[in-house]
Amino acid sequence: MRFTGRGKQLNIFVGETDQYHHQALYMAIIEMLRREGCSGATAVRGIAGFGASSLIHTAAILRLSMDLPIIITVVDSPERIESILGRLREMAPSALMTTHEVDVVQVGVPCKEGLPDVKVSEVMRREVATVRPDSPVTEAVELLLDKDFTALPVINGQGRVVGMVSDTDLLTRGGMTVTLSLKRATDLDYVRGLHDSLENPARKVSEVMTREVVTVSPDMILGRAAKVMVEKRLKRLPVVDGEGKLVGILGRLDILNTIAAVHMPEWHPEARPLGEQATVGDVMTREVPTVRDSATVEEIFGLLVASSHKRVVVVDEARRVVGIIADSDLISRVSRESWPGIMEVLISRVPLGKISSEARNHIQKLRGRFAREFMTRDVTTVNEKMPVASALALSAEKRAKRMPVVDAEGRLVGIVGRTEMMRALLGGNARVGQ
Repeated sequence: MRFTGRGKQLNIFVGETDQYHHQALYMAIIEMLRREGCSGATAVRGIAGFGASSLIHTAAILRLSMDLPIIITVVDSPERIESILGRLREMAPSALMTTHEVDVVQVGVPCKEGLPDVKVSEVMRREVATVRPDSPVTEAVELLLDKDFTALPVINGQGRVVGMVSDTDLLTRGGMTVTLSLKRATDLDYVRGLHDSLENPARKVSEVMTREVVTVSPDMILGRAAKVMVEKRLKRLPVVDGEGKLVGILGRLDILNTIAAVHMPEWHPEARPLGEQATVGDVMTREVPTVRDSATVEEIFGLLVASSHKRVVVVDEARRVVGIIADSDLISRVSRESWPGIMEVLISRVPLGKISSEARNHIQKLRGRFAREFMTRDVTTVNEKMPVASALALSAEKRAKRMPVVDAEGRLVGIVGRTEMMRALLGGNARVGQ
């Protein structure tokens, strides 16, 4: 529940032995309420009572204690309560149901800015990998490759944050020619070779780092910190105390895990969104590069180079998703002899006809191979009607940065990423261009 003021309380009286499709009726009702997006429901087992049957039920009489009364209580907005009454009447035609208006003076899980009302200090990670300004760039690369993030705080001898070194910094100023995601897809020996090929392996972090650092305090409300992250287009925020000393790090995945763990109900395709709740369909990109599983390497490269999402979705004849191909899939599923050619195409992002003859020779070795050999088959998809908050929770659970979007029939209709979903959840513009 995310509101205070006038609400409605619904009470449903059933028997403990009442059934619905071979399941205890009260449990079936609780599960339906969760699917419908209700804020919460409580089932209470009575110690004595009687209903329409006039039979006395009491826990003190052993032979009658199997059918004690169960009372299910729901407090939510009047619109939500009205929307579930029809379904409840179908499930429990003999149950007594009552409603009355209530004043909601405090919600169970306070929320601000679309997120739980907690401080950054309650979510941040306290163990932080860092580098010094005089550390060699190769040390930063090694640390980033060993972790699942793309930026490191730079601290001085007093522990104060003086910069950030990111994947982008290493590419634009550090002489690194390959993105971290591609590096992680290769084997260790090859990665070491890439280190050796840096323009200047002895270059210091201070020469490539970003000096204007956006930081947050441990006492900042999480929702506000998340807004800073979205507005500044950052994925990690150093957390500093009043003296500017590093005390933790807040990553985007930490925020997503909080969304998933604290208050997001499991979404069901039959659920009906209410009010201004943003859905995946509101924020997704409809232009999705697609191929069939018989597509050639040349087709895949052409689409990957042109796609801002760096993904190609593999669909069948009915446009149902059967796989997805990222640049790292190509690297991990070919022999290392082909890596230089693949990397040149993906890094330069130019058509095959404009790459070097050496790279073209490497690509030639992949002729005769098709999309079905490169694609990842276990694809996490989201329904276009799924609320953005639920989709973000799923993104955190599955570690999926970008997810194909499907309609009620399972047909591909778009693709969505974390950035646009977080912007919508935090109150930004619903539709974002790519």
